[in-house]
Amino acid sequence: MERIEALGKITEEPGRLTRTFGSSAMRKANELVGGWMRAAGMHVRQDAIGNLIGHYPGEEVQSLKSKVQSHEGKILLLGSHLDTVRDAGKFDGPLGVLVAIACVEQLKTKESKLPFAIDVVGFADEEGVRYQSTYLGSRAIAGTFNA
Repeated sequence: MERIEALGKITEEPGRLTRTFGSSAMRKANELVGGWMRAAGMHVRQDAIGNLIGHYPGEEVQSLKSKVQSHEGKILLLGSHLDTVRDAGKFDGPLGVLVAIACVEQLKTKESKLPFAIDVVGFADEEGVRYQSTYLGSRAIAGTFNA
């Protein structure tokens, strides 16, 4: 709840929660959530469209030549979006990202790895408020983005 409250204070419109794709508020939200991902043991990156991606590696698997991380194999994607509609509710979207981070934190606390990696994604532009085109981040990850 502390995290959802902190994230809910990041807005581009005083007095109401609004975080549109590509805005300074969206960048601040990604920075904050990226910090929580790092604290949970994830490697964090942002892709070309602006999706925030935290990677938690799976258990090491022995190959014939060397040990490799399981992220070269299967990856479970978890997450939701971090952008908002105008005057949004604080739980729409970010809750799915924050719950996924909490799950990874539990794995880290227990020093546990799964037989596959986990990517927690804070998708960019699910709402389509800024450019009237929805799901840009989801389409980029799914490979269906039409440049």
